[in-house]
Amino acid sequence: MNFADVDKLLGTRKVPLAVCMPEDIDTVSAAHEAANQGFVECIFVGNKDIIKGCLDKAAPGFNPEIIHCDTPEDAAFKSVELIRQNRASALMKGSISTPVLLKAVLNSETGIKKSGVLSHVLVFEWENSLRFLTDGGMLTHPSLEEKIEMINNCKALARKLGVEVARVAVLSSVEKVNPKIQSTIDAAVLAKMGDRKQFGADCIVDGPLALDNAISLESAHHKGLFNEVVGRADILIAPDIDTGNVLGKILLYFAKTQAGGLILGAQCPVVLLSRSDDKQTRMNSIKLALAAGKM
Repeated sequence: MNFADVDKLLGTRKVPLAVCMPEDIDTVSAAHEAANQGFVECIFVGNKDIIKGCLDKAAPGFNPEIIHCDTPEDAAFKSVELIRQNRASALMKGSISTPVLLKAVLNSETGIKKSGVLSHVLVFEWENSLRFLTDGGMLTHPSLEEKIEMINNCKALARKLGVEVARVAVLSSVEKVNPKIQSTIDAAVLAKMGDRKQFGADCIVDGPLALDNAISLESAHHKGLFNEVVGRADILIAPDIDTGNVLGKILLYFAKTQAGGLILGAQCPVVLLSRSDDKQTRMNSIKLALAAGKM
């Protein structure tokens, strides 16, 4: 599956998207573009007067439903409530502070947390298929327990997007276990868990793997590595946020790769757009969230 196939998944039925505090031109423009493409029905949650001012500037004639809120905390609560009430299938961050929105998502009584942790995934298209990189945006130095949840979160998304058996490469700087490099130890444990089907029969895990061994059969075979993951990884597990973030931006800026980003681990995907995202990345992120939330 590639991004063109994601469009086909969306079909003609409009999917409801809750947008929390779309009180800036960039968010309103992205939501308007998604609505114009015909696959989304937006519900704006925030200060009605500010939202209308942004609509007049960025999208004259666009008339989404608006739920008025006086404070960011109220906007976060009501946006999350739309998901709990099944009035929306995905959630997108506007100008609200990320910690305020995530606090509402994680609330033990009124939130929508589903997994043990929230994690970020960059979905990118390479060799005409979707690949997944996690985590370059949420977990700074993930523990072994958090890496387990990262795999589970990403595997669930990959399955919704057509990957029947996820091949997971746990990345490090080398492909051999080194007691002085913690990422290699974590990778070896995760690989053994995969061998014992602790991630399910629909998931194959190998590691530690350097990036070249994960994506290049020639490189992997040159180093004597032969299995179902090497050279064919669907999911790349970064050892830390620095690695994941830098690799993701290399894909976006140097390689000009089509991509989109999501926060996983809640009852629905959460879209956190960056002001530096180009139009295509914004649309891809929204489409991925809607496709995953719809299924």
